[in-house]
Amino acid sequence: MEFLQPTDVPASQRWAADCRHPTPLVGRDSERIALRRIIEGSARLVTLTGPGGTGKTSLALSVVDEVRDCFGAGVWPVELAPLSEPGQVAAAVAAACRAGSESDTQPAIDLRDRLRDTELLLVLDNCEHVADGVAELLRTLLPQCPGLRVLATSRQPLRIYGERLYPVRPLQLATSLQVPLREITDIPAIALFIQRARAVVPDFALTEDNVADVAEICGLLDGLPLAIELAATRLRLFGTRALLARLRDGIDILRLGAAHVPPRQQTMRAAILWSYQLLTAPERRLLTSLGVFVDGFGVPAAMAVAQLDQACVENLLEALLDKGMLAVSVGVDGEPRFQPLHTIQAFCVEQLRDTSHEQQIRDRHAGHYLRLVADAQQELARGRHAACRARLISEQANLRAAYQHLRASGDADGALALATGLWRFMFGQGQLREGLRMLREALADRKNRTDDKQYADALHAAGTLALAVGDYVAAEDYQRRAVAAYRNLDELPGVAAALNHLGNLARVRGNFAEARTLCEKSLSLWRTIKDPNAAAVVLIDLALISLSRGDVAAADEAVGFALPLLEAHDGTSANSVRALAGLITFRRGLLDDAERICRSAAAKAAGMGIHPDTPFALEALALVLAGRRRPETDLIAARLIASASTIRAETHSYACAEILPFVDRALQNLRRRLGDVAFDNACLAGRSAPPAALLDDDLGLVDLPIPVVQVVGAPIDSEPKLAEALLETPLTAREREVVLLVAEGMTNRQIATRLKIAEWTAINHVRHAMRKLGVPSRVHIAQWALRQQL
Repeated sequence: MEFLQPTDVPASQRWAADCRHPTPLVGRDSERIALRRIIEGSARLVTLTGPGGTGKTSLALSVVDEVRDCFGAGVWPVELAPLSEPGQVAAAVAAACRAGSESDTQPAIDLRDRLRDTELLLVLDNCEHVADGVAELLRTLLPQCPGLRVLATSRQPLRIYGERLYPVRPLQLATSLQVPLREITDIPAIALFIQRARAVVPDFALTEDNVADVAEICGLLDGLPLAIELAATRLRLFGTRALLARLRDGIDILRLGAAHVPPRQQTMRAAILWSYQLLTAPERRLLTSLGVFVDGFGVPAAMAVAQLDQACVENLLEALLDKGMLAVSVGVDGEPRFQPLHTIQAFCVEQLRDTSHEQQIRDRHAGHYLRLVADAQQELARGRHAACRARLISEQANLRAAYQHLRASGDADGALALATGLWRFMFGQGQLREGLRMLREALADRKNRTDDKQYADALHAAGTLALAVGDYVAAEDYQRRAVAAYRNLDELPGVAAALNHLGNLARVRGNFAEARTLCEKSLSLWRTIKDPNAAAVVLIDLALISLSRGDVAAADEAVGFALPLLEAHDGTSANSVRALAGLITFRRGLLDDAERICRSAAAKAAGMGIHPDTPFALEALALVLAGRRRPETDLIAARLIASASTIRAETHSYACAEILPFVDRALQNLRRRLGDVAFDNACLAGRSAPPAALLDDDLGLVDLPIPVVQVVGAPIDSEPKLAEALLETPLTAREREVVLLVAEGMTNRQIATRLKIAEWTAINHVRHAMRKLGVPSRVHIAQWALRQQL
């Protein structure tokens, strides 16, 4: 059989003459080894799949030289991108593999006869747009040509029996910048960026000043090699910070004018458009609609925006998944959650803006998330807290987008309903200022309509969040307006709740007489309504007021009434109040009763697992146990506080500002009494064990020596208050700036942008501030700043 010599190859297949990639392949060593083993194994047809720009062709070419000697007739690549019709495939392959004309009437049969007794690896590149023609040809060749192996690259499977799919993933991204620079430079996506950057800027180097920018650039580009190469070439004009800013605005900057590069790879838009044009009309319509989502979506959300039934949507999503336009993972509810790559998402947003249906699609998106929030409120009422919170956490980006659209489109009712429905969730997540901002904006938009329950509920929610962030003036204004609004509607539960919050506000301000009057009015209403759980909550607040005034007898009476009511109610809010009742009992000096109450609350909380309401109950028991000042209970207390801190970090839950000084002081005393080694080991055990195991006196977690500690000095209550000690902590000027920005709720990246420093530098400043302040988390930093009125 006569094969073409390189000089005889038509222009469309000229790349077959030299299968060496022009630049070293970065970050694909494991894939290259695995692919070679597959080709040398028993697989007859291997298809490299993945979205445009993942480097399928580069990976295929990197293996070709290594396996060439395994095939008697060699390796013959065929470039299919220039073809326009599936019917042209057989002739193009025949032209690449034998002497003859591309005008043969039966090229597939002729090719089959010529390859029947030949050992050959056929490499078919860019099959996606002529996949039907490739499949038809291979169904003819493979059964009759036992020595033939095929390596194909395609953005979608060829769907031939015996096909072995090998998905080519984007390059690995940096998951953390908290490692040495030399390790970050070895991360494949960043290594490729550096390699291609040096091709245009020879002295380019990764530094602490640009590492965060480079990592974010690679992240925005999803680790796609083509996109990274295109971005790196722009460093001739832009620095990394300017390049990042332009990438956030869209993908137009990703372009390259090079004669040897196919047009579809000269811009990222062209690469995506190539795939987009291969979609069916229904697939294109759905993909365009999906541009409305931020950070992923599930099947029900896609059904809502596309207005299609479940079977149709699932079929279309599967097709988009096969064609590399979507990625899929398992959602918090066990159902599939879809997410386009960032570059494809940006393209979809542009396509959506160009349609005449953008407003309707965004309306449907917002409507879906309004229903989701309403359903979540019902689930919370039924006690399904963990599942509900997990779902809302996964949808936060979409919820924000829905809220912004509702406001922008003038739907004040919808925006207020969404903000009001989310406030309890945002309170639990510690997103107090964001929740308050949303409510303030939505209330201002509805200022001309103040006569319905939704408006009254929003006032009450805003007042609660304002109190939590320390804005007492706004908190009082909102709650007094809420009382008036509820009274006009004859909504007694709302009046009672708002009065109780006004009472708590008065207590925080030190107006104990006014606080008692307001809480007693609230209690009277709850008794009229016959809601014993709410009445118990108010009784605990009255006990706190009494203790603040030094009236231990009145506090004892209030707790005595409240505890039986709380024991009869299993809600998580009641459990938190039960833990608070235990602390009040502890404050009254009844240690055994306090430990019994707090153990009960902690056991119920531990049964909820990783839940935002768990930490408070664990901390309450820890304070009681630490108050006993015994080595064995000190160990358990340290473990409980460490566990609570870990759960807060995992659930982003809000820590009660009033208890934090006592918890921080307890930690300082526990370390002093136990010693550094035992204390650190106890904290390590607390962070690694499930909460339920921590309540066992035997624990069995870590064999620790229990030190014999001679307790000397003043009792706990006479030690310096945390606030006074922290004011003397030596923060640098930059660290103080960072602390203030953390208190505003900024992320490390936002802090870096504000202060014009690298994200890595911002992370270090936060770490140093936490160490100097002696606090375990960013939440604690924010609450310390709040207490200091910074």
